[in-house]
Amino acid sequence: MKAFVNKMKRIDIRFAFFMTQFYDHSLLNEMMKFISSCGDFGMSWLIVILISNMIEKTRSMSIHMLIALIAATLIGQVTIKTLVRRKRPCHTYPDVPLLIPTPSDLSFPSGHTTSSFACSTVMLFFNPLLGIIGYIYATLTAISRLYLFVHYLSDVLCGIILGISIGIGVCLF
Repeated sequence: MKAFVNKMKRIDIRFAFFMTQFYDHSLLNEMMKFISSCGDFGMSWLIVILISNMIEKTRSMSIHMLIALIAATLIGQVTIKTLVRRKRPCHTYPDVPLLIPTPSDLSFPSGHTTSSFACSTVMLFFNPLLGIIGYIYATLTAISRLYLFVHYLSDVLCGIILGISIGIGVCLF
């Protein structure tokens, strides 16, 4: 198990630094900053929840999405991050210039990724087309967190797994 953890750490570090090589592309930088900022505080998902709640046909989906968003926050942000206490790559390697303000909270799992995949999974259950659009957005969000040097690959991968699990759980129960 220790060998696996050490190998994952090496992959995390290599991948984090790999992403910074694209910082010369100003358009890509701006796109990644924008995508990431849409996920701050679950704002993009709260807007989708609010709009879908106004439409009778999607009201049940919006309620399930809100439950998934709250569960993702409580499980990922409040519980797991507090227990794991993993530093972000930007905290561990402060010499790497960031394109966004340095986040002050912990790294594992990625909250943006967890909430995006939780809500997208709920959308997929209720409306497959909306779910696919949600998954595209969630994937871009996950990539943006890696690109911006604020998460390791394992933070994002575990956020995907946790988010999908929460979304499924909310829809089944």
